[in-house]
Amino acid sequence: MKRICPSCHSAHVIENIDTHQSMTAPLCSPKLLAGLGVSVCKYYKINPMIGMVAGSALATVINLAQQRLMQPPLLRVAVQPRYLCTTCQHTFSV
Repeated sequence: MKRICPSCHSAHVIENIDTHQSMTAPLCSPKLLAGLGVSVCKYYKINPMIGMVAGSALATVINLAQQRLMQPPLLRVAVQPRYLCTTCQHTFSV
């Protein structure tokens, strides 16, 4: 059955697919945060190994939290598909 936008009544509707790892995955990589920790520690004249360990630990915690958030819900019935109208950019669910 073709969906119709409740806002503009257009038939140009697609299913909206949400992704949780849009920009956080490349920005929270262990390599990047370890390098950032090293450079911050060099600036403040602290041992760079401390910054590397702290940056890697922070990246690991962030990645584990993201994986926990991306687990599928236990009840699939509660998840409703979302739709996006390409005419007026309205997002809705049925």
